[in-house]
Parts: sequence; C-alpha cells; structure tokens
Amino acid sequence: MSLRTRIILLFAATLVCTLGVAAYLGEQVASRVIERSLRDRTADVARAIAEELDLSPRTDIEDAASSLETQLLRRRGIRSAELAIRKGSQVKVARVTMGQDGPETSLETLSSRAFAVETTVTRVEFAQGRGWRVDHPLHDNPRHIFGSLRIESNLSEVEEIAATERNIFFVVAGAGAPLVALLFSLMLGRMLARPLSQLAASVERVESGSLDLAAVPGVERHDEIGVLARGLAAMLARVRRVNSNLKSMIEDATADLAHKNRELAEVNELLVEARRDLTSKERLATLGQLSGTIAHELGNPLNTISGHVQLLARDPACPEALRPGLQALEGEVKRMTGIIRRFLDSARALTPEPEPVDVAGLLDDVLGLSVPIGVRSRIELVRDVPEDLGEVRLDPSLVRHVLSNLVSNAVDAMSGAGRLAVGAVRRNGYLGLWVKDTGPGLGPEERKRIFEPFYTTKPRGKGTGLGLAISREIANALKGRIEVESEPGAGATFTLWIPAVAERPAAEGRDATLTVPGPGRR
Repeated sequence: MSLRTRIILLFAATLVCTLGVAAYLGEQVASRVIERSLRDRTADVARAIAEELDLSPRTDIEDAASSLETQLLRRRGIRSAELAIRKGSQVKVARVTMGQDGPETSLETLSSRAFAVETTVTRVEFAQGRGWRVDHPLHDNPRHIFGSLRIESNLSEVEEIAATERNIFFVVAGAGAPLVALLFSLMLGRMLARPLSQLAASVERVESGSLDLAAVPGVERHDEIGVLARGLAAMLARVRRVNSNLKSMIEDATADLAHKNRELAEVNELLVEARRDLTSKERLATLGQLSGTIAHELGNPLNTISGHVQLLARDPACPEALRPGLQALEGEVKRMTGIIRRFLDSARALTPEPEPVDVAGLLDDVLGLSVPIGVRSRIELVRDVPEDLGEVRLDPSLVRHVLSNLVSNAVDAMSGAGRLAVGAVRRNGYLGLWVKDTGPGLGPEERKRIFEPFYTTKPRGKGTGLGLAISREIANALKGRIEVESEPGAGATFTLWIPAVAERPAAEGRDATLTVPGPGRR
C-alpha cells in the first residue's frame, strides 16, 4: 500500500470519526436543550391553563373538564391533564387524556388527596415513552389550597428530532465522505505525493552513485518539502566537496608515505652507522679498563714519590731554597693521586655495608672535613635536621663520599659570600639528604650533563668531571638517586634520596630502577 493511499484512508477515517463525534455531541446537546425547553413550556402551560380556566372552589368539575379539553386541543405536546378540586369532604377529579381519536375525559370522586404546595416538575416514564409532569397548586388566597392541576407532556417530539438528525448525518456522511476523500486525494497528489516521488527518485539516483544531479526538484518551494529538497541539495554539495578533499588527502598521504619511506631508508643508514659507533665505543670501553689497570699501577709509585718528598721536606739538612719546590711537588703528587683514586672509584663496582648512623653527626663530619677553615669566614653554614629523625641504617662511608662531593661543589660555586645549608628529611619511607647553596645556579643544558663522566662546569684545572658521576653510581648502589633543582642566578639544591632502612643490595642492585619522591625546595 502506497503512502498516498494510507494518508487518504487515514483522512477518511478521521473525517468519519470527527463527523460521528460531532453528530453525537450535537444530538445530545440538542436533546437536552429541547427537553429543558419542553419542561419549561409544560410548567408555563400549567400556569396558563389555570389562569384561563379561572378556577375556584365553586367551579363545576364537569364544566372545567370541558374547558380543559379545549385547552389541550389548542396546545401540542400535552399528553394528559388532570384537575382536582376539593368539594367539602370530597375531592372531585377530572382527567383528560389525548388519544389517537381525540381527547378522552373521565371524572372521579375521591375521599381525600394531598395537593402540592408549590409548582413541581418531575420526569416520568410511561408505556409510550417519557415526558414531564407538572403539579400546579390552585389557591383562592395565598394560604388556602383548594386543588391542583397536573399536566403531563410527551418527549416524543424530542426523540423524533434526534432520529431526524441521525438520519441526516448518515446521509451527509455517506455522500460527503467519498467526495471529500476524492478532493483530498487530488490535492494530496499535487501538493505532497508528486514532489515526494520526485525526491525519492533523486535519492535513488544518489544511492546508485550519481552525485552530479543538475538540480534537486522542489528547492523553490517554501514549505517542509522545500526545506527537505534544499537540505538534500546542500548534502550533495558537501559530499562532492568531501570527495574532492578526500582525493586531495589521499594524494597528499601517498606523497607523505613516499617521503616517510625515504626517511626510513635514511634512518636505516643511521642505524648502521650507530652500530659501527657502538663497536667503536666497545673498543673504547676495553681501552678504559686497560687505562684503569695502568692508573692502578701508577698509584703505588706516586705514593712512594709522595713519601720521599715529605721526608726530604722534613730533613733539617734540606736547603731552604728547595722547600717551596718540594711543597709544590708534593701538592702535584697528591692531586695526581686524587685523580687516579676517583678514576678507580668510577670504574669499580660498589657494595654498600649499612649500619646504624646518626644523621646529624654525619652531616657535622661532612661540613668539618669538606669546608676549609679559610672559607668559613665568608660563607654562612646551616644544618637543618629534625630532632625526631634518630638513627638511620645506611653505609656511612659511601653517603659521606656523596655529601662531601656535593658540599665541595657548593663551596666552589660560591666565590664570594654566600650561604651553605645541609639537612635531612624523611618522606614516604625515604631519607633525603640535601645540600643547598646560593651560587650562580645551573642552566637547563648544564643540568642535563652534570652527571656525565669528565663533564665539569668549573674552570680548567679546578675539576675532573668525575665527582658527580661517581656520586650517581654510589646513589644507584644505595638503591636511591640524586635530584637536582636549580635555576640560573637562584642557586642549586642537590638531594640524595635513599631508603630510610636500607637492606643489603644484591649484586645487580646498581642497575635497578627505583622511583623516589621529589625533593622539594628548602
């Protein structure tokens, strides 16, 4: 079933239902209005008949019955009338009923009867239908009721009107619904079905892959179909633009892929060169081990030379002119011995031997040994150790070596007056030993390279570049690390983080990776 047929059937069903509901509501409203009007008219008829008959206690009941028949013949819709008048101790009753052949009158005498005090209207049911009953009291003065007049009307006219309206509805609905459906079908085909069919045909062509439609039908309309047609046209334009952009992107991606392939070839060449360089470095490492052996062998002769120079300097027979030269020789021998010792320390594996240590005493020893007496006059020394820190299990010689190197570097960094602070802090199961100076600080590039062997920021002849490299190896052996915080012109803070309770490390401990908390600026 097509959409057009479904819409027409839906419209016809809606029309019939609407007319049916309207007819039913109209019939109900009309019936109620007519019934109410008939009720009021029946009450008016009762009062009018009572006035026209001019009734009183002396009225003859037979004459009144004759006059009542005349009144009923003049008025339509009255089914019956009953007149009751009290005559002494009796009640005379005259009843007039409208039959098919005319009014029928009957007279009756009752011993007693109750009369209505005021006019009342009641709905009644009888064999031929239903209607209204009006009881109107008869007064000869405001306080004396001598009788009553009862009028009954018939609602058959109302039912006839309702039946007529139903018949008219069925006739109008039966004749008008097909005509309205035909007109609606013609209008629907012109306004909706034909444009939608054209749009559906355009969509089918798009589904088949044809995006080059010259024009989408219906774009000139100003209703919802026009909005749909313009949306379809805009969508096709966007699809064409996307296809064009996609083709361009594919071409660019192909060119970029070719470029990446060329770069990959270059990277492969660099990798080959790196492998060659690695082989060269392995050879250099072998030479380094050989150099360590040579440095070890040179250490003993240098110690012998240093001992003999010291003996010559203390000999009273030594000329005074030679003593400055001997002192200079002794200094140079010590410097060479120190360089060789640092070189050997950097080349050998470290095995920590932890023991309980008083951290405050350890820091005092470092300051006493690493800060010359002549320097203390221009540098302020500060030690900050919490009182509740207590003893910590660590290797005192290795930690002292690291801290001495850090303190010596801090002293060398402050050529003039300054402030050198050392301290300790416990955080998240780790012990932090920090050294802070007010020197010139370090730049980003310097911070990246300060732990490289033989790299130094000191002037030539003032440092070997091995101190921080050895300190980092010691920190790795202690299962810790060294954190650096520094900005140019703002000094530097070096913090050695190690476990607060250090277990004896395994042989491969120096290669382990450990995450420790950041130092925080002090």
